[in-house]
Amino acid sequence: MSAMNFSRLKLRHLQCLVMVAQERNLVRAAGALALTQPAVSKTIAELEDIVGRKLLLRRRRGVELTPAADVLVRHAVVALRGLREGLGEALDQPEHDQVRVAVGALPNMAANLLPAAIAALHASRPALRVRVASGTNAQLMTQLRQGEIDLVLGRLAQASAMADLHFEQLYSEPLLLVARPGHPLAARRRPALDALADYPLVVPVSGTLVRHTADAFLVARGMAMPRCFVEATDTSFAFGLLQCADAVWFAPQGAVEGFVARGELRRLAIDTASTEGPVGLTVRRGSEPAEGARLLIEAIHGVVRQRAAGRKAQTAGT
Repeated sequence: MSAMNFSRLKLRHLQCLVMVAQERNLVRAAGALALTQPAVSKTIAELEDIVGRKLLLRRRRGVELTPAADVLVRHAVVALRGLREGLGEALDQPEHDQVRVAVGALPNMAANLLPAAIAALHASRPALRVRVASGTNAQLMTQLRQGEIDLVLGRLAQASAMADLHFEQLYSEPLLLVARPGHPLAARRRPALDALADYPLVVPVSGTLVRHTADAFLVARGMAMPRCFVEATDTSFAFGLLQCADAVWFAPQGAVEGFVARGELRRLAIDTASTEGPVGLTVRRGSEPAEGARLLIEAIHGVVRQRAAGRKAQTAGT
């Protein structure tokens, strides 16, 4: 690459290429970048002119990276991560005793385990700054890989999303079917699964691993998705919908058990044990967590141990 061409290279070129490489689709990449599809195409064209190589091959269902693009993406991810970390350290230095951590959390963790862990960490380290990111598992894994967040809490991601990442299982949990206490199915001792067809069903968004688990559960039992279903990951929205409609929510146990414990929702007596899956924390492989991430991970382990001991004591007392 000549010096003159290199001087034309901007951060937006690399950010755009990395997002296109992640999505393999210009329209989805544009949405993730809050740009128009023509703007993304123009940026990629500029980058191709700068490097003097074709970077994308248009296909019917998206785009394919050329070998040159593969090489550039690998280096761009490292460069962007290093630049973010460097800017964070240089421009936003915390107080000398302040603990900082950025964590990605899926709904099952954001509603239950993570708040308890942050509260425990704050008790021992009052100078605490936490940023919690939400999104799908795949989106959070991309942010983790690029250094935007320090760890991710949630279900084990698909194998294709785990390159360069390490998962530590904390426990397993199933998906549950829940509804408001006055729901017609809540009072039934053993409601039939096909009874769900008469009510709106709230499910995880399409394309996520937990949605695949929900779909597989229904298909294995010969049941199609109800005519009325709502895709959502926001727990506040799903809970609000259940309060004003006879909807049923098919969600990870961690996302709904607080509502159930408080009597705000009722678990339907439908066996969903086959949906159980590993839940834990994911970090970048081969790199030591920063102090804030390390302390939060210790707090998470402490909460998990405490809850396991409480369940063991409760079982022994019954």
